[in-house]
Amino acid sequence: MLKYIKYKNFKNFKIATCALILSFGAWSCDDLVDEEPISEIGPASFYETNDDLLASLISVYDGMQSFYKDQYFHWGEFRSDNHLPTGASANNDEIANNVISDGNGATRWTDLYRTVSRANEVILNAPKIAGFNENYLAEALAIRAKSYFDAVRVWGNVPLFTEPVKSLDDVSRPATDASTIINDVVIPDMIRAIELSSIPSDNYRFSKSSIYALQAEVYMYVNDYPKAKEAIESLINLGTHRLVRSPGAWRALFYNSNTVEEPFGKVQIGPELIFSIRYDAVGEEAGSGNPNRSGISQLFRGGIPSFLMSPDVEAKWVEKFPTDSTEWVTKYPGVNPATTRTVLVDDGMGGVIPEERYNYGDWRYFFSRQDGFSGLSSILTGEAKTGKWGDTVYPASDDETDVVVYRYADMILLLAEIENELNADGVRALELVNEIRTARQLPQVDAVEFGSNPAERLDFILDERRFELYGEAKRYWDLVRNDKAIETLTPIIQGRGIAEPLTQERLLWPIHNDHLLENDLLSQNAGY
Repeated sequence: MLKYIKYKNFKNFKIATCALILSFGAWSCDDLVDEEPISEIGPASFYETNDDLLASLISVYDGMQSFYKDQYFHWGEFRSDNHLPTGASANNDEIANNVISDGNGATRWTDLYRTVSRANEVILNAPKIAGFNENYLAEALAIRAKSYFDAVRVWGNVPLFTEPVKSLDDVSRPATDASTIINDVVIPDMIRAIELSSIPSDNYRFSKSSIYALQAEVYMYVNDYPKAKEAIESLINLGTHRLVRSPGAWRALFYNSNTVEEPFGKVQIGPELIFSIRYDAVGEEAGSGNPNRSGISQLFRGGIPSFLMSPDVEAKWVEKFPTDSTEWVTKYPGVNPATTRTVLVDDGMGGVIPEERYNYGDWRYFFSRQDGFSGLSSILTGEAKTGKWGDTVYPASDDETDVVVYRYADMILLLAEIENELNADGVRALELVNEIRTARQLPQVDAVEFGSNPAERLDFILDERRFELYGEAKRYWDLVRNDKAIETLTPIIQGRGIAEPLTQERLLWPIHNDHLLENDLLSQNAGY
């Protein structure tokens, strides 16, 4: 198995590609060039050994760090019904209210295309190296597929580059149809990647398991349920991942904090983690915009946060798993909650004795909410920050929290959605939902509660995904994939006083106005 190698900046590689990267947007290479002219180091002379190839591949991952540290959540999390804008940032309010403008910095695609440009160099030059490591090529193909898939989901039609750009004249090109990009680049890239990959699993680099997860995500997007099912079942058959089976192990998948309580420090480990973007500043240069720091803490838990847990997600979570003891017992008779707390009670003799009491409700809700179970009584609904990633509010320049991209529970619940679509009786879908419930020590779902038809069962599965994957940038894409975004989000944003309607066109983002100025062959997306 490949050992984890830190994503870091490789000076020679960046010098060779500096002009290309600049063509995709504003980014300074002054600190990289020093005294060596670009002409002295080029791709032809750089790619000679597998070590050279690995160096450039790590630079591709470095590119992913840059846009996954914030844009990933802007794309898939904060514009869903999971979050409430606070007015602290006008740009972030636009995202949460789905009224984003073409001047909003979140709509820039510079970092994404920088990553694509580096991947293209690896893809072009790897086969030229005698005895090249096919896993490196597989990783570059998977990253390019993932990057273009994200671009298509966010902007729709976008410019397509599948080879390194040789001159600035090649940069200005019209957008390519989204379906063409999916069918001619994304799908072939990920198919070729799985053929080349021989690494079953790697937490921080694309391997067979994470490529299968990518395939499942893409095939679901194009409504190819049989192929999505095949991809997930192939992942399962690898035997490399499994569900965790305790609240503590679940929290360790995400937790990054320096509190004195267990777990503490940066944990983020466990058999459910298929692929994460690794952030580790130890021994590394900060780089442009601190790419080795994720800044998740500032997104979710900043001192003056831009986003809070929405009253909608809180209300539905409590409706499904009551936090009131009487309501819980009435809904789930004979089922005890999985977590408890110790309280001191009067012993009747002037002293106190410790007593264990159940924490009624879904413990995932407590761990996803600010201050956990105790915060339910002290922090009002609509005022709670997200606590899933930990309790410490790090400065963005110090935060090394990993971004979890693919997780085993995500794939199991996605398979439940697939089975519900392919098998009208819902039996297998229900089994998969209860597989998650069993691992989470939560009440089992019976056929009546699950729903009498596929439409009802889909809503149930999407709720299960919403709770399990809260904060992981999946919710918005779940809504879009199932044509539920407009009907779900419209009443919410209208309730905030947003007059502009959410339309099918506006499910895509606008192209940033700087990109339109840089490339006169582009036109703004419809609806903006």
